[in-house]
Amino acid sequence: MDECLCELGRGWTLYAIGYKSAGDVLVERVAVNRGEADTLVYPIVFCYRQYLELMLKDTLGQARRYHGIDEQFDNKHSLLHHWLPLRKLLERRWPERPEPLDAMEDSVRQFDEVDEGSFAFRYSVSTSGKPSLPSEMQHINLRNLAQVVARIGTFLEACATGLSAEREAAE
Repeated sequence: MDECLCELGRGWTLYAIGYKSAGDVLVERVAVNRGEADTLVYPIVFCYRQYLELMLKDTLGQARRYHGIDEQFDNKHSLLHHWLPLRKLLERRWPERPEPLDAMEDSVRQFDEVDEGSFAFRYSVSTSGKPSLPSEMQHINLRNLAQVVARIGTFLEACATGLSAEREAAE
């Protein structure tokens, strides 16, 4: 049997990419075997949500470094909690482009409305014993979800890369 050796990454990026890749692989598996959709939907959404949380934290870190802000992350899982300060920093750098930021915020809000603390797709009930998902949520279009997550990720990656490149060029 061949061994698979993995290099363990430092920082958010490899973790984030791993969660997204796992979500993508599972979406492809469901496309081949639709009978697994009802069980794989939970890890798929969890992986994608975790990817977004880590990408938001990474991009926020890049934005803080760009603007010379020395501030530590807290351990909150709300996507909006990380998006709102990131948005302000992105607006400071690119004030002429609010439309992409509005679209991002809408997507982030939708995720947070369903799973603010990153528990809804990990556990069937909350710590208070109530169902973790809203009763009106009956279906998730996994292909669409994968596309939306990819667009959000591309946007965040572009922002982080741009900020990092500008900061390095200025040094």
